[in-house]
Amino acid sequence: MPLDQILCVSYFDQVIGPNTLYCEPLMDDIVGAPDLDRVLEFNDEEGTFIFAYRKFQTVNNIFYIDSKFARGGKELIMVSYLIKTAIFKDEIVDVFKYLDSKTPILEDFAEEIKKLDELPALLHLDKTVSSGNLLDLANEKLKTTFLDIFQESFQRLTPEFRLETPIKSRKRIKKIFIIGANKAGKKTFLKNLELIQFLRIKSNDLTNLIYEAIIENLEILKFDEDSCYFECKNFNSFEDCLNHAQGLIFIFKVSDLQSINETKKLFQIIEDKRKEMEINSVPILIIGNKSAIYEKDKTNLINKTFEVKKLKENGIRIRFYPIQILEEDHMVMKALRWMIKNIL
Repeated sequence: MPLDQILCVSYFDQVIGPNTLYCEPLMDDIVGAPDLDRVLEFNDEEGTFIFAYRKFQTVNNIFYIDSKFARGGKELIMVSYLIKTAIFKDEIVDVFKYLDSKTPILEDFAEEIKKLDELPALLHLDKTVSSGNLLDLANEKLKTTFLDIFQESFQRLTPEFRLETPIKSRKRIKKIFIIGANKAGKKTFLKNLELIQFLRIKSNDLTNLIYEAIIENLEILKFDEDSCYFECKNFNSFEDCLNHAQGLIFIFKVSDLQSINETKKLFQIIEDKRKEMEINSVPILIIGNKSAIYEKDKTNLINKTFEVKKLKENGIRIRFYPIQILEEDHMVMKALRWMIKNIL
C-alpha cells in the first residue's frame, strides 16, 4: 500500500494511555504523519469526525467494545483513515465531501471489530514485549480474522485512481494567503488556528469541518523588498500566486502605526497588480492584532487607511476585525467563518 494512505486502529490502554493496535503502513515510516494519540487522549465521544493536519487529512470513528478486563466494562477504540493532502484536487468542499463519503466504510469496519471476542484480552497483554503493532502478539486465529477485515476495509477506502501520481495539478491549486508587516503575528495566527482546530475536534457541524480543511490552504506570502514582489510555494511568479488565491488575509499590529502603514503598502501592491492583471477579486480579511483586549478602537482609522468603504462600493468583499490573536479564539473563529462564507 502506498505511503500516501494509512489505515490505523488505535485504542486507549488503561495503563499507558493511547496506543496502536495496528497500522498499515507503520506510522513510524511516514514523514509528517499526524499524532493520532493526541486525538484519542482528548476525545472519548462515540462518532465519526474529520480532522485536518498540515500534511494529512483524516476521517476517524470512535467506538466502544464490551470487555470484562476493562474498568467500566468498555474498551475505547478509534479507526482512522489518513490520506495525504496532495491527493485532493483543490477546493475546500472537495476535501470534506471526499472524507465524509468514507464514513459508512469506517462504521462498517468498527462493527466488524466489535465481533472479535478475543480482542479485549489482547488489549490487556503485557506491552513490554511489543514493538510496533500490538497485533503482532495476537494468536494466529485472531490475527488472521483481524487482517482479513482490515484489508477488506482498506480496499473499500482506497480510491480507484493511482495515488502514486497526485491529481492536484498546479493549475488547480487554490490558496488563502496571509500577508502583513514584520512581527505582526502572521505565524502566531497560523499556529493558533491549528491549536483551536485541535481543541474543537468534537464539533461536527459543517462550517467547522470546512474550517478544519481550510487550514491546509493557508500560506504566508513572502515579500521580497528588493524586487517589491511576493513569493509563494508551488509557483514561480507573483502573478501565478495571485491567480491561485481564493482569499487574502492581511495582519498588522493595531497599536503600531508603522505596522499598519507597512501592511497598507503591501495591500496596495497586491491590489494594483490585481487590477493590472484584470483578475476577479477574492475575499479580503483584515486583522488588527491587538496587544490588549481593551485597546483603543481604531476601526475608523483602519477603514480610512484601507479605503474599505470605497472597495465595498466597487464590489470587493472586505472586512476588518480587531483581534487579540492569542486570547480571543472566538473572534478568530468569527473572522475565519466570514472568510469561509465568502469563499463558498
